[in-house]
Amino acid sequence: MQILVTILAFVFSFTLATLFHEGGHMLAARASHIQTEEFGLGFGRTIWSRTRGGTVYKINALPILAYVKIKGMESNYDAPDGFYTKGWWSRLFTMVGGMLGNLVLAFLIFTIVFSTLGDPRASTKVGTVTPSSLAETAGLKAGDNILAIDGVLMSDFDQISAAVRASENRQIDIRVDRGGSQVDILVTPALDAKLGYVAIGYGPGFVRYNPFKAVWRALTFTGEYIVTFIKALPLLFTKRGVQSLTGPIGIARMTGEAAMGGFMWLLWVTGIISVAIGLTQLLPIPALDGGWVLFLLAEAVTRRRISPERQGTIQSIGLFVLLGIMVLISIKDVAGIFIR
Repeated sequence: MQILVTILAFVFSFTLATLFHEGGHMLAARASHIQTEEFGLGFGRTIWSRTRGGTVYKINALPILAYVKIKGMESNYDAPDGFYTKGWWSRLFTMVGGMLGNLVLAFLIFTIVFSTLGDPRASTKVGTVTPSSLAETAGLKAGDNILAIDGVLMSDFDQISAAVRASENRQIDIRVDRGGSQVDILVTPALDAKLGYVAIGYGPGFVRYNPFKAVWRALTFTGEYIVTFIKALPLLFTKRGVQSLTGPIGIARMTGEAAMGGFMWLLWVTGIISVAIGLTQLLPIPALDGGWVLFLLAEAVTRRRISPERQGTIQSIGLFVLLGIMVLISIKDVAGIFIR
């Protein structure tokens, strides 16, 4: 049953994220007067289609992921209203549109979650304790309200996380309020190989906002996550950063665990995945949107366009390399399931 939930949760999260990503490309292309030929959900035999504004909209038999076909992008480069017939700025906006679509999805999801389930980062309450974790072993319980760590008063989850991460392999005193009584919990935070950072193994409670505050909090949280993502990029060149990389299998495990906690938890994780997909796509790597952006910026600076054929060759090589990296990461994720 858990395997089925994991598969369905993964498909839901990635399909929703790619639907908004490809939809962002499509809307940006149309705003730039670039024709989109096809926009589809899933793969396989077409079970529904409709043509509007020159674009064929499809729902296919296997509703996994989404795609958009932009006129003149992969062939017939001189086609009227095609990708390469427009200026570099129009093509740049089209490629950035995917990321914008992901940010819109994340904003909508966070608004829903903050106004219904609540914001976990604004709480000092313990929502869940991971089985067999350092927190459980030390005696931390769901419902505990964390008051202080080593005598320093705590005001939210971010402050608690910072205190924990700064105390790797050093015992800390966590004072909690448990049913009106204060209890001291002694625990030594350590690097969680699965998460890739120092933790003790608990999930926060939630603070629910009214709809207006939820909108503002969703906007600021999306911005905060973008900053966090950018700051984390240099870590990719460290041993710990490489060890923390995860592929489809690792992400599937994460969405499956979230789904077991309820649909709102799954939505929350989907929002984070959406931001991560959008920003990752903009990395200046061939085969990603960022590879196209790199070509377009080079064209803007040099006033010379790299031929579509050469761009296609470079993108294909980049795709081959990325697939190889994903295979290696997936092998690591599979090994992590059996080697604890």
